Amino acid sequence: MIINIPNSITFARLIIAVVGFVFMILNEWMIAGILISVAVLLDVLDGRVARRLSQVTSQGVFLDVMADKIVIISTFLIVGVGINIYFFYLGILMLIREYTIDTMRSIAASKHTVISADKFSKIKGVMFMIAMLGMIWNKVFLENNEKSQLALILLASLAMLIAYITLIRFFNKYKNILLS
Repeated sequence: MIINIPNSITFARLIIAVVGFVFMILNEWMIAGILISVAVLLDVLDGRVARRLSQVTSQGVFLDVMADKIVIISTFLIVGVGINIYFFYLGILMLIREYTIDTMRSIAASKHTVISADKFSKIKGVMFMIAMLGMIWNKVFLENNEKSQLALILLASLAMLIAYITLIRFFNKYKNILLS
């Protein structure tokens, strides 16, 4: 693996997030919220640093995408168990969607085609991150306020709808390659 500043930031994000997961499981939501918030901020930072330093690498892109999936899906699963079960089910739907997208990308790559993320995938990711952080901070500061939870559930559900729409769009765009 190429060790550079952006990749180091991404790796640090993974470590911080895993420690945050442990604090979620221990029901220490304030500490978990701080750590997961730092992980999200590092997600914004690593790509910017990579572009500014001209250190964008295929390994860095892969590591960033993997870190995004680990942070978002794990947080949704743990929040689902610890705060609201609906987020657990959304986490399962995310796993299915990501496995399907990764399978499609692998098939396309074996045929020398790259399936890259589109702008809706980025929007979906931001919406998921807002919802997961919102659920944690809602628990810490608003004691699981039901109206806030409902708004965050709707946001996460809309993001999931976008996620599956992008899955269908990817399939339709690349179906000739995927099915040949």
